[in-house]
Amino acid sequence: MIQPAEHIAASPFCFGGFNPFVAYSHFAQAGIRYVEIPAMPAALAMRHDLTTFVPEILGADDLRAIRERLAGMGLTPITVAAFCDLLEPGQPEALRRRIDFAHQLGASYLLTDATGRPEYAESRRKLLNALRHLADYAEDRGVRIALEIHEGPTRNGKLAAEFLDAVDHPNVGINYDTGNVYYYNDGIDPSDDVKHVADRVIHVHLKDTTGGKGDWQFCALGEGRVQFPSIIHTLQSAGFEGPYSLEVEGVQGEDLNRKGHMDRLVKSLQYLKQIGLVAS
Repeated sequence: MIQPAEHIAASPFCFGGFNPFVAYSHFAQAGIRYVEIPAMPAALAMRHDLTTFVPEILGADDLRAIRERLAGMGLTPITVAAFCDLLEPGQPEALRRRIDFAHQLGASYLLTDATGRPEYAESRRKLLNALRHLADYAEDRGVRIALEIHEGPTRNGKLAAEFLDAVDHPNVGINYDTGNVYYYNDGIDPSDDVKHVADRVIHVHLKDTTGGKGDWQFCALGEGRVQFPSIIHTLQSAGFEGPYSLEVEGVQGEDLNRKGHMDRLVKSLQYLKQIGLVAS
């Protein structure tokens, strides 16, 4: 039986193309109390038409304003979504700055990539050392690093477990993205794949899809091919307690207004109530 989660969060990418505070206001209306804060490299944000915070230009007054505005909505920042590539010039330092940003906001988790390069063998030692140093830095600030299921060494649970063995640092785990397993792989079912890494998962993106590899078809939760009850049972049996964060990114080519995104969010929450992850 699935146990209700203490921390259900959501990413503003559920409202792609809108200012994050548009998403946050709708999350509050839907009863969500924990949120992700995007702080991606500018190039990545532009590629996907996403609005992001830029820690490098935010001062103490700006940080206080963000915290107060979220608190006024009844929201708590729990995660910073950074997604830096540690083999790209300047990105390790950018991730360090985003660790500071998470600490200053009171967020406990930072989502990132190690690298998006499918081939990185020649730079493997450099990558591992950079990640270990950053993990130490984050640990000193009470922030846990969760590597995303993205292209590269963590594109599925089996590879992610092998990569974590190589990193060998207690402050680095996995953000298991249920939909991205289909998006980045052929012939892998997340219900089976999650078993390879369940005991290393420290954060989850709840995402459904009707598509396969390379198909941007991220529908409302429960309307696609992801078998959430099986995945959540595996995670909870391994001791995972959350956070679970909704990342319902939509379908390529659609142009939803705010109501359209909200309807999809509400459907997703209703589904999570049906399977018992969200208390009724």
